[in-house]
Amino acid sequence: MMRIRRRPLLGAAAALLAAPAVRAQQGWPNRPVRIVVPSPTGAFDVYARMMAPRLSELWGQPVVVDNRPGANGNIGMAEVQRAPPDGHTILFAAVGSLSINISIYRSMPLDPIEDLAPVALSVTSPMVWVANPQTTLHSLRDVITQARAAPGRLPYALPSSGTINHLIVEAFKQRHGLDMPAVPYRGTAAAQIDVIAGQVPLMVDSLGAGYGNISAGRVRALALTSRGRAERVPDLPSAIELGLEDREYVAWYAYMAPKATPSAVLARLNAGINEVAMGAEVAERLHGMGSAPAAMTPEAQLAFMRSERSLWGGIARAANVEVQ
Repeated sequence: MMRIRRRPLLGAAAALLAAPAVRAQQGWPNRPVRIVVPSPTGAFDVYARMMAPRLSELWGQPVVVDNRPGANGNIGMAEVQRAPPDGHTILFAAVGSLSINISIYRSMPLDPIEDLAPVALSVTSPMVWVANPQTTLHSLRDVITQARAAPGRLPYALPSSGTINHLIVEAFKQRHGLDMPAVPYRGTAAAQIDVIAGQVPLMVDSLGAGYGNISAGRVRALALTSRGRAERVPDLPSAIELGLEDREYVAWYAYMAPKATPSAVLARLNAGINEVAMGAEVAERLHGMGSAPAAMTPEAQLAFMRSERSLWGGIARAANVEVQ
């Protein structure tokens, strides 16, 4: 008799436990959706901000972008990890936070792959070597020549230690045996300002963030880090095309959610974000910045993040890049 009675009791308990998740799936979204961006305003949050109004129209709720910078994105990621897993708080972060930090921080508050859920990878951007136009750096080969001629005398602006900008330069230095010191800054905008002013001769920037400076002539573009050329700068060669690199390095930006977010909510988030990213309005704006829209399933995004972790981790270890 006891066994017969316990089965419905167990079933009722399971139903009670499942009820919040079911309600979240059926009613999502039932209040504003917050997109946490772990960078300062004026950085890659521009991508989330251009998508937010279209997502709001699609989901029928306000979509708010909330900048939470600090610790190369770790602060914002940890905030999303702690958020209720109901799809109303999600993360929009860059490759550095999602696939590099785990290899360069002695102590991480979380593992993005283990402690967050992939939602959608929506934007990619080639990186680009740029120099102050008053320098004698007219090509990427000039960087090699001048760095070899005067070891330690050709510095580069570093937006933040351990970023993709940093590791691209470190990989280039390793490949060509160069001694180029880094001049650290607190973010991309500050580094860009000093390169434009001539305080530091060059840096690696994302094409999306740096295209305005390139098109206005405030900096001179030397080479892309992608495999091929970019539609926005068709005359600019890639480092691979020049025979100076053997693989491409591309910045990417993706949405994540708290780990226990119901799969049905993740599916709706993924479908909506992919629809908006690939839609004509957002895609045109991204192309105009030198970036590109992307659409990926959560499963494909997870596999991609793992491969990127392996790539950047290898570079960081070879260059002894470590952040306290």
